[in-house]
Order: sequence, then C-alpha cells, then structure tokens
Amino acid sequence: MVDVLSPTTPEQLRDAVGWALGSETPLEIIGSGSKRAFGHAVKTNAVLDCSKLSGILFYEPEELVISAHAGTPLADIKTTLAEKNQQFHFEPGNLPALLNGATGADLGTIGGLVACNVAGPRRIKVGSARDHVLGFEAVSGRGEDFKSGGRVMKNVTGFDLSKLMSGSFGTLGVMHTVTLKVMPCDETSATVIVTCSDPRAAGKAMTLAMRSENEVSAAAWIAPEDASHLDVPLTGEYGSGLVVLRLEGPKPSVAWRAEALCRALDGFGECHEVPEAHSQRIWHVVADVAPFKASANKNSLLWRVSVPPASGGEVCARLMAQTGGRAMMDWAGGLIWLQVSATDAPDAMAGSIRDIAADAGGQADLVRASDEIRETVPVFHAENAALAQINARIKENFDPKGILNPGRLMPGHQSGEGA
Repeated sequence: MVDVLSPTTPEQLRDAVGWALGSETPLEIIGSGSKRAFGHAVKTNAVLDCSKLSGILFYEPEELVISAHAGTPLADIKTTLAEKNQQFHFEPGNLPALLNGATGADLGTIGGLVACNVAGPRRIKVGSARDHVLGFEAVSGRGEDFKSGGRVMKNVTGFDLSKLMSGSFGTLGVMHTVTLKVMPCDETSATVIVTCSDPRAAGKAMTLAMRSENEVSAAAWIAPEDASHLDVPLTGEYGSGLVVLRLEGPKPSVAWRAEALCRALDGFGECHEVPEAHSQRIWHVVADVAPFKASANKNSLLWRVSVPPASGGEVCARLMAQTGGRAMMDWAGGLIWLQVSATDAPDAMAGSIRDIAADAGGQADLVRASDEIRETVPVFHAENAALAQINARIKENFDPKGILNPGRLMPGHQSGEGA
C-alpha cells in the first residue's frame, strides 16, 4: 500500500519532508504526475503529492512577472497570460502527450515544468525554463526552508540556485513557489519552409539561416514521412522533408526578413513563406513533437539527442542509418528526436546511439521506454567523473539521506542537469 502525503501549505510540506527524514522514508515527488515516465521509476511506498499546493500568487503584466505555487496547473497559468497577450518565451511543449499519450493541451504543473527544465523551439534564441526563473521557495531534503532570487532579474547574488533546481527533477528540494519572467507575444510571426529531404542538407540550411541577419527565432526539420503533420501549403504532393524557419516581430520587419531568407535559401529546394495561420500550427507541432506522440507510436522508444547545432544534420543522418529509426530536428539541429522500434531494440540501441552523440560532443537521453527497459538501460547520459563528483557533493548538501526522488535520474546517483 502506498502512503500519499498531500500538503496544502508550505508548512505542511516542510512537516511531510521532516517526517520522511526522521523515518528515513524515500519520497516520490509529484505534481500532477504527468511526467512520471520521464526518468527511472522511484522505488518507494511513499508519495509526496504537491498538486494541492496550487494557485497564482501574483501576476504583474506591466512588470512581466508571475508567481504561483508549484502545483498550479500549467493550463491555468497559460490562460491567465493569454488574457494579457503574454507568454512564456521558452515555449514549453506538451511533454506528457509525448511520454504516455495523455490527451489535452498544457498538461502538468508549473513546478514540474521548472523541475524538468522544459523548453520548446524558441530555446535557440531565449534559453530554457531555467533562464526565465526569477526565484523560488523550497524545502530541502534536510527538512529546511530555503529560497533564491525574487521578483526581478537583477536581485541574484552569489550562487544562482534557480539554475541548479531547474532540471534537478525534484532530487535536491521540493519547490512550493516559483516566480518566472513572462514576455509579450510578438505582433506577428511567419514561417519560411524549404523542401529538403536530406538531413545533412537540412542542417546546412538551418545553419545558414541562423547565421544570417534575419533573426530567426526557431528552426526545425521534419522528415518526409512526417511532413503531413505540419499541414502547410505546397505546390506539389507531400513527399519531401521540410525545413521550417520562424520569424517574429513587427509586420513590416517580418515580411522583409521572410523575403530575404527565401532568397538566401533558394538553392536548397522550393522555398516560400506560409500564411500566419499555418505558421502557428507548425510550431505547435514542433514544440509538442507531434509526429512522435505516444498515442500514435505504440511499442516505440524515443531518444532526445543534444549536439552542437552545426553538426546536427550529420548526426541525424548517422542515427537514422544506424538504427533505421525516424528522426526530427529542432533547435537548428541542436536537438534530434529519434524514434526506434522497441521490438527491434530490447537494449534501446543505447550503445550505438550514445556513441554517435558522444562523437559529436553531445549526449543522448532515453525519453520514452517501457518500465522494463528503464530498469536496465540508464535513461540519462552518463556524466564524466569530475561532474559526477561535483553533483554528488551538491546532493549531499541538499539531501544527505537521499530521501527525495531517489534513483529518478540515475541508479546510484541523484543529481544532474536533466532536460
């Protein structure tokens, strides 16, 4: 039988962690539980459910700041921001649908989003969730309150704990309050598409676009078999892969840059701008990694490979050739989503995939796999010895008894950068 602790106040949260510390009972930390399948399973009979620590504490549109309890549904926060034509600039996608086929938009909580350091296509321009956290309040594995930052960007002094907590997957402390920077939505956006089926050529096209003066805010490549997901107008039938490049800002500027970008990329394939209505759909598909969502890809494994963007096209081509899998590139080639068949890969092809990533100076994380595979294959790419030693010391300081999400990141190791 599983004991579920459901605090409704920060004080009750501290008491719950204190009880676990005193009894040396490991805790699985969840919000809505929508990202439980990301990482290794936490083996314990005690769950700390933070979903009742919910509610927006303050929102100041003029100051571009919002603060909420960690269990606040992301959907509620996005709705509140949309009413003022504002957004999270790091553009988080629908990770739960990718992990387990969950239905609905904007699933999960704001605390889970920060803990997993989620980010979408605009990351290449503005960074990930950790770069937009202004402050947080939490309870450590010692049962002690601690906090960092506040309500403005310039109040961070000394060690920025917000960067450490973002991506720690709840292994260092349990956040109950987070404060984030928000941004106005751009006046308009446009997407330039280039027909391109070769991932190597696509990588070169994205690199050229990013190095141009046209201020591209997102760049991705969709393989031929998945291009129909974008639902964009083409002169011919779907059958080619597509490079998609987003431009944002004032309408005259966007129009001028789109035309200039089409001229610069004309040699790669059919190139034109698509209407704004199509543009919005394209980037929802890319952010959500819609071609690979779990509900449509049963019995499949999903890898997230991070490499230097300039080498993304070459790495993507090698991964597809080596595994026979389907792939999609985001972050101008810096992020490769690779889906392979679980039937053909009981070991998730971990050795081959991680060797290719490491050869390019990158890493590969297993985002979606069965419980059985996650029992035997490390989900996150192994750290080098020096970094592992540093992270072990950090974990010792924040959670000396190892009661917070033990084993979530890696068996025998509890701290890391995460998403």
